[in-house]
Formats: sequence, C-alpha cells, structure tokens
Amino acid sequence: MNTPIRHFRVAHAGLDLLHATRLKLACSLLLAERMDIHLQPWNGEQAELLVVGGDPSAMAVLQQQARTQGVATLRIVRGATAATGVLPHGASVRDINQELAALLGGTAEAADQAPDRATPQGTPLLLRAMQSADDASLYLLQRGATRVVVDTATRSLALPVGASLSEIVPLLDDLTWSSTPLDMDIFQHQYVYLLPRRHSFESLYFCIARHRPQLLPAVAAGTSLQLLHWPDLDHRDVPASWLLPIARLHAASWTSTALAAASGLPHDTVQFLFSAAASSGLAKHQENAVPPSARPAGLRDSRFLTWVARRFGLDLQAGRA
Repeated sequence: MNTPIRHFRVAHAGLDLLHATRLKLACSLLLAERMDIHLQPWNGEQAELLVVGGDPSAMAVLQQQARTQGVATLRIVRGATAATGVLPHGASVRDINQELAALLGGTAEAADQAPDRATPQGTPLLLRAMQSADDASLYLLQRGATRVVVDTATRSLALPVGASLSEIVPLLDDLTWSSTPLDMDIFQHQYVYLLPRRHSFESLYFCIARHRPQLLPAVAAGTSLQLLHWPDLDHRDVPASWLLPIARLHAASWTSTALAAASGLPHDTVQFLFSAAASSGLAKHQENAVPPSARPAGLRDSRFLTWVARRFGLDLQAGRA
C-alpha cells in the first residue's frame, strides 16, 4: 500500500527572487516523496517550517518569532557552511530540497522531531564551555581551521588575528565544533601566539543579541532591569542605535516596554538587549518597574551620554530628542 501523502506548511521571509524561486522548485519536488508542501509568506501564523534569509538583524527577529511558536527554521546565510538548519547563500534546488526533507522528516516520527533538529543539542558547544563548572578553565574549540579558546577564569575568548565575534556567532550552533580541555602550559606554548585577540564574554553576548538572539534565554516580560556597569562592547558588533538604550539601562532600572517606548526601538530589539545583559551577568533585577515615560535627562545623564558619544565617535543628540 502506498505511503499516504503528508501535508506541510512552509513559510518564507527575507528571501531574494533567486532563492524564493529555488525554494518553490524544491518544495514541488518533495511531492515525489509524498510530501505535499503549501508554500506561503510568513505572517506569524502557524507553519511547520520557516525558511528565512536576508539581513541578519531582520532574520534574527523572524527567528525569534518562529521560536516562540515552536516553528523550526531553515536559514540561508551568506558565508555560512552547510549544517542542519543552515544553508549557504546560493544554495541549489537540490540542497534546499534535501534540507527540507530532513527538517520536515521522512516519517511522521521524524516530522515531530524536526524543531529539535533545527536547534541541535540545545545550547551551542561554545556557550556550554563558557558556562562549565568543571575544574578546567581553558577549552579549545575547533571547527575546521577555526580555533577559539574559552577562558572561564578571565571570562574571555582568545581568537586569531583578523577574526571577529560577528564571524564566529553565526557558526555557534554548527554541529562540527569540538571541545578539548587545555592545560595552561600547553596554551602558553602552543596557542597564545596563534590566538592573541581577547574578547570578553560580555562582548560575545551582546554580539549574539544582534546576530543570533534566539540562542539566548528570553527574559520574562515585565522584568525590570538595570546594568551593573557599562558593558564591554565592540563598536563593530553593536549598532549605534543600541547605545542610547544601553546608556539608559546603565543609569536606571527599566522594563523592556518602557525602554522601547523611550528609545524608539522595536520591543523585540530591547528584549534582545535584556537577554544579553542577563546572560552576561550584568543584569541587576529590580522589584519596581520604571514608569513608561522617560524622565527628563539631568546634567549627570547629559555628561554620561556625551562621554559615550565621544567614545564611539557618534552624535546621540538626535536619539535623545
């Protein structure tokens, strides 16, 4: 007896014409595997899979929306290496077809497991190493020729010259990473010169908030939060529009709703900032929420924001207005 035809809803968002056309062809070919695909633009409604591409910031927002609904995602990312749930920009019809079949599942049981396959092993290996409570404080993580050392003692990452966090973050949940505990003597003799650049955990968490916020645990709605100190930020990984809300979080306690209204940013973006602050250990939670309207900036805030502007070479007066 023939296998019954299974019906799936696949949504798409942010794809250019080339990849949208290839996705349509790939979906039609799945009928040969008795999988009937209804392809539709992503409108926030239920689907079995969301195929997303385009700008990394917009992609992160869409993934967060899908995650809250338990929808698996297939990302088409420029410069990425093929992995479960990820395809490089320019992926062929065959590549997309095979990934759709794997994510939607060859059987009903596999289809039920598809969301877990989109986020393999839960927390990425690098983040698990950062949170490790083992006696070892140094971990060598490798993915092909890419090497990163996690130093839990100094809460920092050691990267090669020329490597940036924004290049590492999109690869965090790649299954090909391996982790090896390192002795300090071995690190000093073999890796200290190969991996001279240091980035703090704080920098990494805020970079994740920009490029892959779905990897960070969400902060409960209505939580009031203040930063314990100004975070260690790299201007290449943090948009200029984030500096004003970060400064306000440093100066006082805010809820995400109040801060979004005061800063003119989407609420999802502010939630990403809250997740970065909480994950990095910078969040000082408060019992009482800040009122929705921002208080008039005093002399102290004015001086602080001026210092921020000088540090990053930016003019924040328009944002303050």
